[in-house]
Amino acid sequence: MPALWSQDTFVAKAGGSEILEQMWAFPDRKGRACCLIPEATALFQERSREFLNGRREAGFFYIARCYRYERPQAGRYREFTQLGFESLGPDPSAAFERSLTLCRGFLDNLGLRYELDGAAKRGLSYYLGGAGFEMRVPELGAQKQVVGGGAYQEGSGFGIGLERLALALEAQGIQP
Repeated sequence: MPALWSQDTFVAKAGGSEILEQMWAFPDRKGRACCLIPEATALFQERSREFLNGRREAGFFYIARCYRYERPQAGRYREFTQLGFESLGPDPSAAFERSLTLCRGFLDNLGLRYELDGAAKRGLSYYLGGAGFEMRVPELGAQKQVVGGGAYQEGSGFGIGLERLALALEAQGIQP
């Protein structure tokens, strides 16, 4: 997945100026507005037809190197690795359940103890009604979110910050 994208991709899908403040945004040599990828879900939404390639629905796992301009926090750095899954198709509710089930199964297989917030309000405007889910690991303190996800018009998905996940496993004494 390329690291350099048009700002329009993220501004249109993720909600205008709120996402711009979190992006490494700059003009290229021809003056076009570019950015380093802040997260991958918007790209799956923008290219859902391409990814589906005539299929009614499909699921995609990915690993993406992402970049955020915001102030670094415990386990959330300006450059980080996002593990994710996107379920594209015509039924966001079914995709949401599929995403949540896969996410829980992944964390359970790691042996990670977590709290599910199934009514989390997601900060990016592409989530339907702002609704989503988060997985939190209390041992991480104030920065305890490890997973964030939710449904959007083209499907549903979740992202896991690899660095934060590593901290959570360490905090619970789990060897990866």
